[in-house]
Amino acid sequence: MAEANVYYFNPTCELAVANGSFSYQPPLLLQEMERDLSILPFAFCTENDFVLAENQPTPDFQQKMRMAGFALPQFCSIAELEALPNGSIDAIYPWGWSPAAHFKLKNLKEKCSVKFRESPVFNWEEEHKLLFERSTSLDFLKGILANNAPDWFIKKEMTGSKVTTCEEIDLILRDHSPLVLKAPMSSSGRGIQIIRNTKLNTSNKQWILGVLKQQSYLIAEPHLEKLIDLSFQFRVLSDSKIEYLGFSIFETNSNGQYRGTLIHPDLKKIAPDENASELMEMISATAKITSRALESSNYAHCHRGFLGVDAMIFKHQKDLLMQPCIEINSRMNMGVLTMFIEKRIHPDATGKFELFYGKTGDFETCTLNQMQLKPPHWGEGKLFSGFVTLIEPSKQNKFGAYISLGEAK
Repeated sequence: MAEANVYYFNPTCELAVANGSFSYQPPLLLQEMERDLSILPFAFCTENDFVLAENQPTPDFQQKMRMAGFALPQFCSIAELEALPNGSIDAIYPWGWSPAAHFKLKNLKEKCSVKFRESPVFNWEEEHKLLFERSTSLDFLKGILANNAPDWFIKKEMTGSKVTTCEEIDLILRDHSPLVLKAPMSSSGRGIQIIRNTKLNTSNKQWILGVLKQQSYLIAEPHLEKLIDLSFQFRVLSDSKIEYLGFSIFETNSNGQYRGTLIHPDLKKIAPDENASELMEMISATAKITSRALESSNYAHCHRGFLGVDAMIFKHQKDLLMQPCIEINSRMNMGVLTMFIEKRIHPDATGKFELFYGKTGDFETCTLNQMQLKPPHWGEGKLFSGFVTLIEPSKQNKFGAYISLGEAK
């Protein structure tokens, strides 16, 4: 019998880890996001797999996705999955593990293979929380920098530090402004404030004190002159070995929040004033250094599945430098999702994977308009150009996801 895995979309896993409760429920808007986008893990699936989705796509939409080149799994409710016989599931892959995810999936865990039941993610341990904390990512970065790092890596004095009071932050602002403040646990650029003045204002202090009350500290980092946001994608295998999958390049807004991931990015177009082969050498060397560092880390010991390391190429004076580890995401992420989507796309096509948020029904309107403006075209059996929605539009949706491809390179 072919292996059958279960996938579950819970991108609020960091908030659930920070909360620590098995009964954690995200805020209502984030619950809507999880519901609207629940089918997204289909990109990782084979036809033998299952995706936990209370709102299942219609047969018509599923047929359109198959025509677009995707091998679709079965979309099931939790009750349908719990009715499966024991031993029928190989492993469970939530977007990210948390006490709440373990509780929700507890009846399914008992139906999994011996291999999964013996893996370190089968039960939640207190040490797993550290894998989601930005302080752990910062320690990982400091370890890399202390181990004969290339001279084009970020300098130690330009990295972040833990702070626990507004007074500490005000002191740092005297020497470093703008300053980036980050909550210990958050995702996709949420939980970030950029302080652009040399002193904290009332609004800044309210946000800081709120985070300190919930999570006890913040990470304060100098603001860097960003050139490229990228993420190195890995998979931690069952024997703790690290498999490098490649890198993705993503876009953020002015506050550092995730907007979309580029499909088949062209470094010459992204950074036209820089030497593309020099950038590629920096990226390749960083991937090898990061992979070696992960092999001897707690991530290899305690985590299984996808893992993303966010990084940044930035300018300092006239030098091009690499920040190799802004944060480590011990979970699935939109970068690795895009890499799996890219397998269905013609290698000469370029474009973007993006998330959508608007008023109820806006995504349906957007999809209808874009499909008329940019109907999809195929070349050599793969998607070549045009607009393809990855979420079935409805009058109830506030959130969506799509790929938009331009002409070939």
